Amino acid sequence: MAEILGCLWDRAQGKYSLRIICNKVFYNYADKEKRCLLLNDLHVATLRVYNSMNKQFLSPYMEPPSITVMANKIKGYRSKGTEEITREQFYELIMEWIKKDLHRILATKVTIASLATPALAITTKNIGRQGSWIKNIIGKIPTPFLYSIYFVGLVLLD
Repeated sequence: MAEILGCLWDRAQGKYSLRIICNKVFYNYADKEKRCLLLNDLHVATLRVYNSMNKQFLSPYMEPPSITVMANKIKGYRSKGTEEITREQFYELIMEWIKKDLHRILATKVTIASLATPALAITTKNIGRQGSWIKNIIGKIPTPFLYSIYFVGLVLLD
């Protein structure tokens, strides 16, 4: 149960979408044979991830890490003798940089859901009252219950 709630929480924060974006960008820039991203391509790949995140989420603009931060990270990898990173390392690196912005993504989703759910709940009730066989069922469902269901659904869906 805790694992399911953890997955839902990650989805609400946007981590699921971030993983999809990271995978797409990684496979665009990674070496096809080794399935690793060269450190020379890390800067461009990171900018592409941030560009995609800013387009997908309606949150305020997320600033990518500065060139000096990336240069320091690349120096750290090269000091260990590493010239390429795996897909999982790339995702963890992006998560390290974007973690401060995840609360903004969640706050934006909650704001949008709280604005949209009353209209959806009332529209559902009005349309349900027009149907002959569903009229009795919709009449028994309280509008706040519909509001809650729509709210949770909108926050969890991308």
